[in-house]
Amino acid sequence: MQHTPLNDDEYDALDALQDVSWLEGFLTAIVIGPTKQAPESWLPAALKNPAAEPLALRHYHYMQTWMSKDPASFEPIYECGGNWGPEQWCEGFTAGMQVDAAAWAPLQAAHPEWLAPFRREGAGEDESWADAVTPSVIQINAYYHPPKGPKVGRNDPCPCGSGKKYKKCCADA
Repeated sequence: MQHTPLNDDEYDALDALQDVSWLEGFLTAIVIGPTKQAPESWLPAALKNPAAEPLALRHYHYMQTWMSKDPASFEPIYECGGNWGPEQWCEGFTAGMQVDAAAWAPLQAAHPEWLAPFRREGAGEDESWADAVTPSVIQINAYYHPPKGPKVGRNDPCPCGSGKKYKKCCADA
């Protein structure tokens, strides 16, 4: 299973089969969302053309790796040029949320401002709403997938502050 980004030719091939911006928005919602989704549960909703499956899955696996290792560097594909737009990306994201809508409900209640860009609130004269997409994705990812702190080794001092080795203190608890 490849976790490398698609190259320009592969993006062009995928875009010929379906809108890459919409698909990436959809995949982003699946990757950063509240529940882990098996591809079988979302592929039918994601693919407009079954021939897109291999490239779509590769992009999905790359996004999983990217968002787990370096989420702060996230940049939606429409910011990379091409004919891709933020409107389609946001439509894809909201479609991806619908795969498990009930699981997204608590976030909608607790932080509706994080989801506002995907509904394109403030659309009209300008696209300032699109500037909020990246920070919202990063916040949602951190909410559902908080960064893991450094692992405490068995022989390290216990983080509780007792002065004992971890293996003789809280690891025994």
